[in-house]
Amino acid sequence: MEHMECDVLVAGSGAGGLSAAIVMAKAGLDVLVVEKADLFGGTTALSGGVLWIPGNRWDPQKGEEARVMARRYLNAEAGETLDSESVEQFLKNAPHMVEWFERETCVRFVPTQYPDYHPDQPGGAVVGRSILAQPFDIRALGDDMARLRPPLKTITFMGMMFNSSNADLWDLLRYRRAVQSTSGNALAARLARAALDAGVPIWTSAPIKHLLVQAGSVVGAGIEREGTVVRVNARRGVVLACG
Repeated sequence: MEHMECDVLVAGSGAGGLSAAIVMAKAGLDVLVVEKADLFGGTTALSGGVLWIPGNRWDPQKGEEARVMARRYLNAEAGETLDSESVEQFLKNAPHMVEWFERETCVRFVPTQYPDYHPDQPGGAVVGRSILAQPFDIRALGDDMARLRPPLKTITFMGMMFNSSNADLWDLLRYRRAVQSTSGNALAARLARAALDAGVPIWTSAPIKHLLVQAGSVVGAGIEREGTVVRVNARRGVVLACG
């Protein structure tokens, strides 16, 4: 069995896994992302990619006002199942997360006109809390463009997003796929580019076969890669972000 080491092993290449990998790599850790599919992006690449972030820089409500109203809305929606501690951490840190990614990486966001799911609930908002990844030209991924999971066929025409142009048709003929990504596909592409820029390898077709456990702690995993199981020892931890 082959062996290698890293600080952190991340299982899954959707928004959760790639975001964690980027933050840790920016903190100076040696990070490896592994993905069981032959394409990276996970479910994120197939999704609408909307982030619900009360108090983001486009939200008319800011600071404590945004948190009070969002807290009221979540209380109305979740009732007795509400995890108050998690809600407080989310409301406090989510806007800073958006600012951090825009400052430190190529990830960019744009506002939407989407309302909350139930805007008539106490604390509900008709606009401002939902944001999307800014559209992205996936040619910026270079050779890794071929490894990005394409969007769902149900939201494309001939492989292009519905808001495509004649130029996108030419790209389709040239690259055999549309290169202008939007929604969750743009989010996955931007995060992948940011991870690669931070020096994070993304292994595809690399499923975890088993976790390595010592003294009750997970210390790595056996990863199948090109027909061989590679023992990856993670000095600082393993992040399971695989759905």
